Amino acid sequence: MSINRKRRLLLKWLATGIGAASIQTLARPMVPMATRSYAVVVIGGGFAGATFARTLRRLDTNVKITLIEPSQQYHCCPLGVEYLVNKRDEETLVFGYEQLRAEGIEVIHHKAHSIDAKRKQVRLADGSLLDYDRCVVATGIGYKYDSIAGYSEAVASRVPHAWGGGEQLRLLRQQLETMPNGGNVLISVPEDDYRCPPGPYERASLIADYLKANKPDSRVIILDAKPRFAKQAQFEQAWTRFYGYGTEKAYIQWIGALQGGTVQGFDEAKGQLLTEGGAISGQVINIIAPQQADDFSRHNGLAAEHGWCPVNTQTLESLLVPHVHVIGDAAYAEKLPKSAFAAACQARVCALAIHSQFQGLALLKPEYMNVCYSLCGDNYGLSVVLLYQHDATSNVIEIVTLLVTPLDASDEDHRREAMSAYSMFDSLVKEAFG
Repeated sequence: MSINRKRRLLLKWLATGIGAASIQTLARPMVPMATRSYAVVVIGGGFAGATFARTLRRLDTNVKITLIEPSQQYHCCPLGVEYLVNKRDEETLVFGYEQLRAEGIEVIHHKAHSIDAKRKQVRLADGSLLDYDRCVVATGIGYKYDSIAGYSEAVASRVPHAWGGGEQLRLLRQQLETMPNGGNVLISVPEDDYRCPPGPYERASLIADYLKANKPDSRVIILDAKPRFAKQAQFEQAWTRFYGYGTEKAYIQWIGALQGGTVQGFDEAKGQLLTEGGAISGQVINIIAPQQADDFSRHNGLAAEHGWCPVNTQTLESLLVPHVHVIGDAAYAEKLPKSAFAAACQARVCALAIHSQFQGLALLKPEYMNVCYSLCGDNYGLSVVLLYQHDATSNVIEIVTLLVTPLDASDEDHRREAMSAYSMFDSLVKEAFG
């Protein structure tokens, strides 16, 4: 097998995550043993950060890798909607860092405070310093609470966005369970960019499924700041089939931007979202606030004016701070969406780029893809698969192929899509956390 063929297979692994055995087998004949040691500090232990750390460890057993993550366990977002509607136990969404430690990755449960790019040091909240040759930031999203009048971080502790795992998701689940039959569930959806573009519509689907079975006089109203949304025709087909979409007794109503659905304010006392089309009352209100890079990224000079962190899409190195890479949801890697699959893909590209740079190897042309599954009910899934071409001149990851579940898909096709959603989740978890 030629070196070029091996490199093509390695890029295939980067795009699809063939697995640890494959990366070790392919890498061994083509990369020399490390001639000098170097240190990498990873900030953030979600899918992006954990996948990066484990991938780099497979590529190089000598590199010193330190992962900084304040939480003892990671509460993941994918499939969290099933926990929300009592179809999944919370413990199936919670993962620890034992496997990372077993592979020689140092995991420190502290909060990172700042990056000193000149000294190449990360300062933790307790004042301790960590030196690095490369720093990888994988700290995720933050919320623009003040973009909706009457909403704030404090209000979100009572009126949850639930756009991450843990307490926010538990709170929204409790509110759904205690809502009286006949109540309205309001979901406020922001404009792009935000984590998981199809996520609000998957959430609405499974909440409608829950209401249909448990509170049949209730409904979900989606108030959307966009005129259209990802996989809209496929979602609406499912809603029509299962939830009476478009009828007076529909369990789901979607009000887009052109119909006045953009949420501008929130009146907590009245339990109302204030939209361009007027006030709408709800007994459970889920405000998915507009998003940007998290506070750490922005406070350390990694974010541009648009709120996200621009990167070199060949290496994921920041375009604003040298020797610091940003991967996952905070990265502005146009046109790659913000998803767990895309984050894992970026992690692998970044790990190989850093490894190649320190071993004196030529950088490879990265290949990116994204796969996103959405559940609309029991045994009914949808998917979108995007393949990309990296353009080094424009720094844009151009979409070359887009495949969506066809509208004439059979019941068996939809069942397989749902099963594939679970399989992909298991693969992402195994790759990140072991």
